[in-house]
Amino acid sequence: MRREGTIRKLNHRSHLTKIPPALVDLLRRHEPDVQAVAVAMRDVVLDEIGSCYETIFPFGQQISVLYSTTEKRMKDNICLMVVYRDHVNLMFPRGVDLKDPEGLLEGSGKAMRHVKMRLCADVDRPGVRQLIRQARKRRDLGKPARSLKKVSTTLKVKRVEKTATSWPRLF
Repeated sequence: MRREGTIRKLNHRSHLTKIPPALVDLLRRHEPDVQAVAVAMRDVVLDEIGSCYETIFPFGQQISVLYSTTEKRMKDNICLMVVYRDHVNLMFPRGVDLKDPEGLLEGSGKAMRHVKMRLCADVDRPGVRQLIRQARKRRDLGKPARSLKKVSTTLKVKRVEKTATSWPRLF
């Protein structure tokens, strides 16, 4: 019951767009403090990049939310938010190219970098919004075929094919 009230409060605090019901349902499996960080991070991302394509990918206990400029969500990905059990990562596919004077970016991969958010206050750290703005201005991002007036949210769920029930295997 406590989690139910937490999501409802968070949805009223989200000043940009109402949290999609699919995301609300997925966030319910996380602790209230992680829910709050995820909603605050979503607000900051949408505040900085404006109208965009938001794609929600649930996998296991994690939730990945991609933000892109066009329907080609992977190619034109500005950033993504990944909700883990105890924290939220703001990830940048071309983070290696971003200027990071505050030293927020972590990671040692070829291109991907992330900023770890454990508390709601982490979302407001100096430099977080600047990183999102830089990622939004990448030259290789595509232009949308039609201009968006609002956030276009899609839930991508991996379909599990049901197999016909059979007798239990004994060997």
